[in-house]
Formats: sequence, structure tokens, C-alpha cells
Amino acid sequence: MIDGVREQMLEAIRVRLRADVPVGVYLSGGIDSSVIAGMVTHLVKEQGERMGNDKETERVSCFSIAFDEDSGFDESAIANRTANHLGVKYYKKHMNEAELAARFEDATWHCEHHNPDLNYVGKYALSEVPQELGFKVVLTGEGADEQFGGYPMYLPDYLREPDASYPSNPLPEDVRKEQCVKTDEEASAYYESIGADGANRGPSIPRRMLNDITTVSSMAAFSAETLFADWTKEFGACDPQLTIVNSVDGLVRDEMMEKWHPLHTALYVWQKGHLSNIFLSCLGDRTEMAHSIEARTPFLDHHLTEYVNGLPPSVKIRWSSEEERFVEKWILREASRPFITDELYKRKKHPYSAPTTYPENGPLQKLLAGLLTRDRVERLGFVSWEKTKGLVDKAFRMKDANAMRFAFTVAQWVVIGERFQIKKAGPQLVERP
Repeated sequence: MIDGVREQMLEAIRVRLRADVPVGVYLSGGIDSSVIAGMVTHLVKEQGERMGNDKETERVSCFSIAFDEDSGFDESAIANRTANHLGVKYYKKHMNEAELAARFEDATWHCEHHNPDLNYVGKYALSEVPQELGFKVVLTGEGADEQFGGYPMYLPDYLREPDASYPSNPLPEDVRKEQCVKTDEEASAYYESIGADGANRGPSIPRRMLNDITTVSSMAAFSAETLFADWTKEFGACDPQLTIVNSVDGLVRDEMMEKWHPLHTALYVWQKGHLSNIFLSCLGDRTEMAHSIEARTPFLDHHLTEYVNGLPPSVKIRWSSEEERFVEKWILREASRPFITDELYKRKKHPYSAPTTYPENGPLQKLLAGLLTRDRVERLGFVSWEKTKGLVDKAFRMKDANAMRFAFTVAQWVVIGERFQIKKAGPQLVERP
């Protein structure tokens, strides 16, 4: 299985190096992009593959984004060590608060989507680098977490049932049951600590319809409905978990209930929802095409996908009795070990994110204060000014990360509404049954 993943990955990357323009690689401090960079370097230096139309077989170019070191979100030092290990050309763009603020409106306009995190602004800025250097194509690491079980939210669903397809699973049954309860409780506490809905993880009809997974609860944990104007309640409330369930074909749901392991149900639902609608859109293609960059995603190669879909859950997430912890993307780590550093092989998952809090009276506070005025918020129509007016103060003066996310979201709605000249929402614009 390890050799199979390695072979499929190398071939997925090999075919994506074909181009009549220069090809580069996005490199972060995580394992996914580092696997791409490592395998590209191997193919170019050891097997003579060309990077698009580049005739210099020694030239592999990687591009990275850096946040302020003291923010807790900067992974550029790890990316730099990886680049040195591989011997590639390494280009880094530093994004401080002023740089994020300067690109906020344009990035939002190109993405046409709200996002409670400014990671999309960082990705938008990152795509400036290859454009400035004359590159037209980049390889990226999107899809690895969704294929191999990389996100922490998948862990409770992996533990929901024993893995009957892998009898040699090193996870004892008593540990599985104990850890299932523990990880569920930890997930609820985490979401509540950041102001999200941690109580939505209890038993529910939507969960029962999806083989009892809690990943659907994680997908629906963040909602800005509390900021909506009162008139919106006239048209009923939306159950986001049920909306996700209804997006899954009925025949597929039958397969989930009768045949699939809960981890594979979770991976499928996330791929059909957040991966396609957010990560490949406003964290992917839109930020790249804003600068005429084509991104290619080897982890989403259909041959690789079909192969990985047939692997047991317990080689995607694996219990390490030595470390007494779960190792996410275990088989990917093993398959890519010859191409990455030991640091990355052992590193836990750290999702790509921009800083969540910022100092008072800085560029972002000034930007948001200008966007979140009474006139501009009320022009949206569906957002309540009374529920919104204190967000900027709470976000910056009180360092409330949840208020910051809501402030970003409403500010993005303001930008989208104004840039696209959207009419003010109101009950008169809603078709009644």
C-alpha cells in the first residue's frame, strides 16, 4: 500500500509538470506541499523531468508566504529549512498587518465569498510572487487532508467504529472507545472556546442520516445568523447540518449507512462541501487566477483518488502505541518519507491560517472601522446594525477572536455588495410561497 501511494503520487506529479510555460511549487511549513516539492525535486534531478518549458534541470522554484514571527502563525522558517534541504530556489513574500489590509478588498472581490479568516488574503498575495517572476503554473498541496484524513475533526469519526477492513490495526478496542469519547469532548470544548457552536455535536437527525459522523457538525459550527436583521426570521431558520445532508445523493447515503466506515463518510462530505466550495475556490483557484496563475493539484489526481479511496481507514489515521497518539495521514508520511525532512515526517497537522488577533489602531482596525459604518452595514439589508456596531471594538480592544471573525465576515459582505452593486436585501425581495 505504501509503495502504491508513492507510485501514484509520483505519476500524478509527473503529468502535472508538463507545460509550455514555467512551472513552480507553492511551499508551506506543512507536509502536503513539502511532499510535492520533494517529489518534484526527485523527478527533476534524478529522472530528468522538466519543469514545464524550463531546460535547466537543476532549477526548481518554490514560493512561500510568511506572517509576522510573533503571530504564532508563521511557518516560513520550516519552509526555508525544507527548501535548503532540497536545494531549490526559494522565494518568500512577507505579509504583515498592513499588507493584509491593503489587499483585503481586492482579494474579497476576486473570491466573491466571505471568510472568517484572512488566509485567503495571504493566498492572494502569494500568487503575486510567481506572476512577478514570470511563472504561469504552480503545483499546490490542496486535497491531501481530504484524501488521507489530515484534519483533527476527522478523528472522532475514525474512532466511531472499528476498522474491520484492517485486522492488523494496532489500535486496541478499549483505547478506541475511550478515545472516541475523549476526542468528541475535546472538539466540543475547542469550538466553544473560539465562540463557535460546540453544542451542535449532540445526537441529531442529520448526524443519523450520515452514519453518525460529527464532521458535519464541525462544518456547521460557524454561523453569522446571529447578526441577521429581525425580518429574516419571518422566512424561517436554516438547519445547516440538514442542508449538508440534503446535498448528498440518497443512494450515496444508503452506501454510507450500510457499507462505509464513518471516516470515509466524513471525508466524502467534507470533499463535496468545504473542499470544493471554499478551499478550491476562494482559497485556491480564485486567488491564483486573479494573477493569471494556473494551480495544479496532484493530490486530487483521479487515479490517486481512486487508489486512496480503496485503502483502509486505519492506514490513513494510525494509532502509535510508542507515542500514545494518533498519526494523521500515516500512509502519506510513509510513502513520502524519502522525499521530505525528518522534521516534517514527525510534524503534526497545523492548518494554514492567518493571525486571528491584531493590535489596536492598526491598519486592519482602521480598514474595518471604515467598512463597518452604520450606513454601509444597513445598506446590506439583511444584517442588523445594532448587532454589528460593537464588533470592531470587541475585536481589537478586547482581543475577542470570535468578534474579529464576525467583523471580517460583515466587512466582506459590504465589499461584495458595493463592488457588485447588489440591491439592498429586504422582505419585499423575497419570494413568498
